[in-house]
Amino acid sequence: MINPLKEVEVNRFVLRHPRVTEALADMCIAQITDIHLGRWVKPRHLLQIVEFVNEHEPHLVALTGDYVGYNTDDIAPCIQTLGELEPPTYAVLGNHDHWASTEQTQNEFERAEIPLLTNERVRFAHGDTEITVVGVDDHVTRHADVEAAFDGHEDEGFCLTLNHVPAVAPACAEKGSHLILSGHTHGFQFNVPGVTHKIAESFGTEYYAGPYRLGESYLYISRGLGSASWPWRIRAKPEITFFDLRPSKEIHLELVESETMSVKHRP
Repeated sequence: MINPLKEVEVNRFVLRHPRVTEALADMCIAQITDIHLGRWVKPRHLLQIVEFVNEHEPHLVALTGDYVGYNTDDIAPCIQTLGELEPPTYAVLGNHDHWASTEQTQNEFERAEIPLLTNERVRFAHGDTEITVVGVDDHVTRHADVEAAFDGHEDEGFCLTLNHVPAVAPACAEKGSHLILSGHTHGFQFNVPGVTHKIAESFGTEYYAGPYRLGESYLYISRGLGSASWPWRIRAKPEITFFDLRPSKEIHLELVESETMSVKHRP
């Protein structure tokens, strides 16, 4: 059977930003998104991803939605496997999670002791300092509320936002986010130069893959791991992403390393 999760592109970025203090200079954030556990991606495949992320020891893991496809039976196995993540982890929901079962997904995250941010913000301690972590709910299913998520946010420190659908990223940037992590698009799964961009434009999709500078913020759209509708990917491999924070007077996001991780499909 064709499986989209055979080779995973592992991208490591350095984000240089004035809001990154010296106390945050060693902080690493990992992003996992769009697993779509079910028809093609199984718990044994996801476990390899989890173990890989654990080995790289990020300080925080961001889960940005679409954990399953359509089947409620896949919710518990997916989130139980994500519960094996060792670093502190935060999550938001995607459209498929709401379509499958909002309540069941929320309950499973609670059992896994992974905070699910539903249009809210929390403070995350890193050493002797803190950052703000904002979670915006899904835009497709009309659960997103950027105003509520950033309500009262006036902190001058670094702000990380988790948000499944990148369309609301400009609003998050205006509210004071500095790094916005999204998924949802899968990079359209077909990266054909001169074609994919035009297809995105025809759908009215302004942001569909990779990094975008939004004022004093960067939006990064990961291609994610799985697929809900069809498995094929052309020049748009599944992706895990790491972000290392660095102090700087200038704002700049730079890809510093890219490697390939192979996912085993046989015991």
